[in-house]
Amino acid sequence: MKRTAAVDYGLRRIGLAVGDPLGITVRGLETVEHGPDLAEATRRVALALAAEDVGQVLVGLPLHAGGDESEMSLQARSFGRELAQQGDWRVGFLDETLTTWEAEEAVKARGIRLREAKKTGLLDREAAIAMLRGWLRDGQKWPSERETGPGETAAEA
Repeated sequence: MKRTAAVDYGLRRIGLAVGDPLGITVRGLETVEHGPDLAEATRRVALALAAEDVGQVLVGLPLHAGGDESEMSLQARSFGRELAQQGDWRVGFLDETLTTWEAEEAVKARGIRLREAKKTGLLDREAAIAMLRGWLRDGQKWPSERETGPGETAAEA
């Protein structure tokens, strides 16, 4: 049974999380440094996900408060489309509202300074974990066309 992964895409770091095959537990994977080359960053993420036997990937979309696309969400969509070409998985997009806040709260609860968590990539990993946990908690419904985007289906994304 294939796993589901979540990706918290950022221009500096890319947080990754993966669920167990039954969708019960979630764990973070090593955060990927983005660097200047999108293709190289995408390749490194694809390698990490392939090693985990991933069958579907949720890429977080940082939307504006009203739900409109942001410049960063457009970049996350571009990354997701590239990632879809790198492996045998479907890619969908999911509103990542509040995942950074959840990640910050999780880090603070463990007594880790936010500055350190940002620098080490822990915060990005925790955001991906929060996104995947939320999706699992909400019933594992694959993103609709609204989350995926006009004219795309989740499988094409």
